[in-house]
Amino acid sequence: MDELYNNYFNIQSTDIWKVAIYVRLSREDEKDENYRGQSESIENQIKFLKPIVKSKGWILVDIYKDDGYTGTNFDRPDFKRMLDDIDKGLINLVITKDLSRLGRDYIETGRYIEKVFPSKNIRYIAVNDNIDTFDRRNTNNDITPFKSVMNDLYAKDISNKVRTAISTKARDGDCIKSFLPYGYKKDENDKNKILIDTEVSDVVSLIFELYKSGKNKTAIANILNEKQIMTPLKYKEQTTNYFNPNKNNTYKWNSTIITKILRDRIYVGDLVQLKYSKVNYKIHKTVKVPEAEHIIIQNHHPAIIDRNVFNTVQEMLDKKSNEWNFSGRKRHLLSGLVYCTCGSRITYNLNHGKFSRCVCSSYKKYGNQFCHNIHLREDELIRLTAESLNNNIKQYLNIKDLKYKTNNLNKKDYKKDLDLIAKKQDELNKIIANLYEDKISNVISEDTFKVLIRKYETQKKEFEKKLENIKREEKSGKQEGGITKKDLEATMNYLLDFKNIDDDNISLVFKLIDKIIINDNKIKINYKFKV
Repeated sequence: MDELYNNYFNIQSTDIWKVAIYVRLSREDEKDENYRGQSESIENQIKFLKPIVKSKGWILVDIYKDDGYTGTNFDRPDFKRMLDDIDKGLINLVITKDLSRLGRDYIETGRYIEKVFPSKNIRYIAVNDNIDTFDRRNTNNDITPFKSVMNDLYAKDISNKVRTAISTKARDGDCIKSFLPYGYKKDENDKNKILIDTEVSDVVSLIFELYKSGKNKTAIANILNEKQIMTPLKYKEQTTNYFNPNKNNTYKWNSTIITKILRDRIYVGDLVQLKYSKVNYKIHKTVKVPEAEHIIIQNHHPAIIDRNVFNTVQEMLDKKSNEWNFSGRKRHLLSGLVYCTCGSRITYNLNHGKFSRCVCSSYKKYGNQFCHNIHLREDELIRLTAESLNNNIKQYLNIKDLKYKTNNLNKKDYKKDLDLIAKKQDELNKIIANLYEDKISNVISEDTFKVLIRKYETQKKEFEKKLENIKREEKSGKQEGGITKKDLEATMNYLLDFKNIDDDNISLVFKLIDKIIINDNKIKINYKFKV
C-alpha cells in the first residue's frame, strides 16, 4: 500500500503539509445500494484516510465532517469551517477519499479544484480517483472534469430515483410528510398511519366553529392568545424532534396561522401531498406545484372537521365574509354575499348614526359617472333576504313527509367521470399492446421499450387510483360543492326553525345563497339550488 501511496503523491518529501481530512455523506448516499456496499460511512472514510496522512508524515490539522449534506450544494457547515481555516493559513492540503466526497456539482467542484484551491496555493488529493493537483506528472488530473461530470450525473440519477419513490409512495396513500399539521400525529407503530392528536384537536374544532359563527381570523387569534393556548409551532417543538432555526419567534397566534388551519383539507380526512417541489437536484429551493398536480387521497384518515362545515368555511373565506370585522366596528351579517348590479361589492355607510345604508363600492369611489346610488337600508336587505330564503326553503323541502325533491339537487355526474376514465384506460391498453408489437418486430429498441413501457404503466396506475377515488366518493355520497341529501339532513333543525338571519344561522345562509344582487331598493338572490 505504501508503494501505491508513493505513486499518488509524487511531491518533494521536504515539504511540510498541514492536512485537512474532509469527509461527507448524504442521506441519498446512505440509501443507495452501491454506496452501502462500498462502506462510505463517515467513520469508514476517516479510517481510510488517517493512515495515509500518518504514513506520509503529514500534520493532521483537523477532520471536517458533513454528515447528511448533499454533494450538489457546497453550503455545508464543516466545509465552510475548513475554508475559514484555509484563509487563516492553518491548512495547505485537503484530502478526500474520492472526488464525489468533495462535491457532485461538476461546475462548483471544478471551480474549487481549478480556481479556489490554486489561488490559495492549496493542494488537493482524491485518493481513490488518483487525483493530486500538485503532481504535474499525474495524468489522472487531466480527466478530473470528466469524473466531476459523472459524479454530477450520478447525483441527478439519485435525485430522480428519490423523487420517483416519493411520488409512488404518495400515490399509494403513504404519508410522506415529515411532520403532520396541528391536530394530527403519526402512529408510533406505523409512520404511514395518521391519528387524531386528542391533545389539541379541540382547538382545531374551536377555530372552525368561531370562524363559521362570524369571527374574523384576527379575533380568533386573540381569543386563543387570551386562553394561553400553545401555538402549532411551539407545540411541534415540544412534542416532536423538530428543530426550529428561528428562535426569535414570539409564539403568538396570528391570522396567518388561522388561515393555514382553515384552508387545510387534512382536517376533513383528505391527504393532500406533493404541493411543493424542488426546482431541480442542484437548487434546493421549493416552488408551488399547480393544484391539479397535487396527489389527493380522499377519506384517508379520521376527520376532525365535518366536510359540510369545512365547505361552508371555505366559501366564507373565499368571499372574505368575516374580514371586515375589526375591533369596535359593527357586524354586517351578509358581508361577502352582496353585490351591486354593476358587479362591484356592496359596502355600508352609517346614516346619521342611526342605521346603515347599502352603498356600491364603485359609486362610493368614483361617483355617479360609474354607477348609481342605492336606496336600501341594511336592515331591509336582511329582512328581504330572510323572507326569500324562508319561502324557498318551504318550496324546496316537503316538511310534511320529509321527502326531498331530489331533481333540484346539484348531483355530481359520477357516470360521466367513470366513463371518461374507462375510455382513457382502453386507449392506454391499446398503446401498450402496440408497444409490445413494435418491440417484437424490432421497430423500437429494447432500451426505448423499457422507457416507454415504464411511462405508460405509471399512467395506468394513476388512472386506476383515480377510478378507486371516484368510486369511493360515489359510495360515501360526499362531494365537493352543491347541496346533497346528507347536507340537508344535517341542517334540518335549522331549516325548520329558520325565521330571521342572525349570528347562529349565518353559516346556513352562506351554504344556501351564492350571491345577492341589489338594484336600487330591490334584490335578486342567486341560490345554490334550483328554485
